[in-house]
Amino acid sequence: MENGRSARRSSSRAIVVGAVLAVLAGLVPAATDPNRPTERPKIELVPVKVKLPKAQFEGTPKDIRAPRVKPVQTKPGPPFLAPEGTTNVALGKPVSSSDPEPIIGELAMVTDGDKEAGEGSFVELGPLLQHVTIDLQAEHVIYGIRLWHYHQEARVYFDVIVQVSNDPNFATGAETIFNNDMDNSSGLGQGKDMHYVDTHFGELFDAKAVRGRYVRLYSRGSTADDQNHYIEVEVYGRPAAAVPARVPLNIEYPRAQFIGFGRWEDVPYLEDTPVKAPAPLMVPDETRNVALGKPISSSCERLIIGTLNMITDGDKDAREGHYAELDAGLQHITIDLEEVCEIYAVANWHFYRMPRVYFDVVVQISETPIMPGTRGIVYNSDLDNSAGFGVGQDKRYVETHFGKVIAVDGRRGRYVRLYSNGNSMNEFNHYVEVEVYGRLVK
Repeated sequence: MENGRSARRSSSRAIVVGAVLAVLAGLVPAATDPNRPTERPKIELVPVKVKLPKAQFEGTPKDIRAPRVKPVQTKPGPPFLAPEGTTNVALGKPVSSSDPEPIIGELAMVTDGDKEAGEGSFVELGPLLQHVTIDLQAEHVIYGIRLWHYHQEARVYFDVIVQVSNDPNFATGAETIFNNDMDNSSGLGQGKDMHYVDTHFGELFDAKAVRGRYVRLYSRGSTADDQNHYIEVEVYGRPAAAVPARVPLNIEYPRAQFIGFGRWEDVPYLEDTPVKAPAPLMVPDETRNVALGKPISSSCERLIIGTLNMITDGDKDAREGHYAELDAGLQHITIDLEEVCEIYAVANWHFYRMPRVYFDVVVQISETPIMPGTRGIVYNSDLDNSAGFGVGQDKRYVETHFGKVIAVDGRRGRYVRLYSNGNSMNEFNHYVEVEVYGRLVK
């Protein structure tokens, strides 16, 4: 682990320390949830049908050089699941572009249903940063977007950014679905998503039920040349009028508690510590804490303090007798929701009586008790792959009574596993409470 484990108090961070201690001292009121639903609604997710084009190349040429590239997809992935009635709502819809006069082809090819990579099936835009915008002609709830740039040969496209908005100019309300711009050269923010090699499978982006009328896709050339290419874009969604509106997720935060100063100032790659409750996530109206009272297992055979059932008992008090302490080193807990759920958020309180940072926090969701390797990971703050799940892209955070709320909008699973590897105060692992917000799936 890095020297963040031996973090020292620093006078240069007095303002940050003061802000954190103000939160911990309870100067900011916590939100409450007086009307938590008790019903158990069920929804049904089905595979979205997609017809793939024929493969055009084998393997990855050696001359592809790009940083942070994920492994080349060689087999079809698992089916993309979405509510029944989801279709490709982009088919035949109008397309505009930052390059109104393409070098090759017509903009209409982007949504004409032809995914083959041969001549006459793709549009070529000019060099530098370019974008195409699809007008769905009405607001839709969008679950996924699949993109084929050019798959006749293996190549990596740069600064791939996918956004959804109800504003045709994307000046307001733009939601970013994917961003692998590593240096913010696009001016739309530094992205944490990985580069990928274009294949005939297309690249699938989880849009997490975002609402919008317009879909915009950026790119800035590729490893092959400076031009930008699009074969096809599919947008999987439903008309918004047919989908119930979402409501704010009200989380009942515990009162602030602290008994002294913690250690965290020298921990690297740390997100800003909240001084007030975060903005609520928007979730389906029936969403509730499906982890309440559910059974838990652990990698730690014998707990040092407390019992595992404390982690889902609904008690978020951080005093003695209200939390579980696991052994030193990398440890995990697994919550069995007992039924497959559509999960929208995981909220985790490790231990917030002293501000501290927990290391190698990894959260994984699966439909089976055997976690599928690195699949199903929705959060990873392991900076050096010491946990064995790859180098994480998520920032570390200081523990407060607001906990850590991880958005996993619509992820399907029955088992939720959380890892940690000690903290900036000591080598042990603690859990006050974990809440999983979701609803049952048929």
